[in-house]
Amino acid sequence: MSSPAHTAIVLIDPYNDFLHPSGQLHPLLAASLAAKNTLAHLQTLVSTARAQSLPIYYGLHQQTHPGFLAGWKHASPLQESQKASVAFEEGSWGVEVFGGLEPDVGGGDVVVSKHWSSSSFQNTDLDYQLRQRDITNLVFGGLTANTCLESTARYAYELKFGWGNKSLPVFESRGYHVTMLSDCTAGFTKKATDAATELIWPLFAHEVMTVEEWKKSIA
Repeated sequence: MSSPAHTAIVLIDPYNDFLHPSGQLHPLLAASLAAKNTLAHLQTLVSTARAQSLPIYYGLHQQTHPGFLAGWKHASPLQESQKASVAFEEGSWGVEVFGGLEPDVGGGDVVVSKHWSSSSFQNTDLDYQLRQRDITNLVFGGLTANTCLESTARYAYELKFGWGNKSLPVFESRGYHVTMLSDCTAGFTKKATDAATELIWPLFAHEVMTVEEWKKSIA
C-alpha cells in the first residue's frame, strides 16, 4: 500500500435515501445492508480515516429537481428511473449524508461535483481534486457494490497520471492504487453484491479486504 501521505478514502453515495431505514431506496438495499453490516463498517471506515488524518472524497449522485433531464434525448434507463421515482430529491432529507458519515471539509475532506451516471470520475472534478493533492492510493467504500462504487473504482484503475519526461514521452503506465473494502458496501440484491465483491472486484483491484483488515494494515 502507498504512503498514507498519498492515500485518500473515496466514499460513494452515503445518502439517507440509501442508508437510513426511512430512506426512499433503503427497502431495496435492506437485506444486503444487513448481511454486510454495512453501516457499522462504514462508520469504522470514517472513524479510522479521521484518526489517521486521511481525507475522504465524497462522490455523490446527481439529485432530482424540477427540470431534471428536461430535453434530454439520451438518458440512461437508470437516469429515467431516478426521474420517475424522484429518488435523491434536491433539498430533501434523503440527500443528506447519513449522520456520522458527514464530510469534514475544514478537516481536509472534499465533496466533488456530482456524477450523472455511475462513475464519480466521469464528468466530475474528482481526478483533478486528487491530482492537486498528489493522492495516488484510493480506498473505496459506499454504494452500490456493482454500480456506482464499482464503476468509480474501475475508472480509477484505468486512469493514468503524470506526463512523461524525455525518457518517457507518454503517460506513465500506471493508474491509482485501488483498495476495495468488501464489507463497506451493499447492493440491490445480496447475489449482485456478492458477485461484485467476490468475483469482479478481485479482477481489477490491487487489494480486496474487510475494513478491519485495512485498519490493521495502516496501524
